[in-house]
Amino acid sequence: YLQPMADTRTDIIDLAEQLIRTKGYNAFSYKDISDELGIKNAAIHYHFPSKADLGKAMINRTRERFIDDTASWLDLTPKKQLKAFIDVYQNSSQKNLVCFMGALGPAFKTLPLIMQKELTEAGADIRGWLRQVLSTGKRTGEFNFTETVSEKSDLIISSLLSSLIIRRISGDDVLSNVSKAILKGV
Repeated sequence: YLQPMADTRTDIIDLAEQLIRTKGYNAFSYKDISDELGIKNAAIHYHFPSKADLGKAMINRTRERFIDDTASWLDLTPKKQLKAFIDVYQNSSQKNLVCFMGALGPAFKTLPLIMQKELTEAGADIRGWLRQVLSTGKRTGEFNFTETVSEKSDLIISSLLSSLIIRRISGDDVLSNVSKAILKGV
């Protein structure tokens, strides 16, 4: 039985995402990728002429995953959709990764413009989706929070994002407490 040949482009994006979510965008180079994958820098440049192209591809793939995930949650109740969203952060926490917004956000002003644009749109996608879920839950009576939908959405996203960063600093599983508080507070 022969293993299928690895997709170099996908391997490059996978490793770039891991590096971004552990070290940050400005803290890795194509050499880090070529050394880890055992390929030449030219192979990376073939797929991604610039680091900005690679960063944009990683953001786009993350957005596509989010769109696929949320589409698969459509038949769930708003509370179960919210729980599934929290589970995405739990998965990152288990891998000791910060979310891509938390990794790229602090360096936003230093990112290439094409990445800034993609990151802004990705943030809008996530916030828009969460607002829709919260609005539906409030309308159906499943949620009864007192904040506005925008306030609650921003509070949830900020709490989830920062819990991964705090875990990295303290080693504490802050996300468990945050998750419980979010689910109680809706």
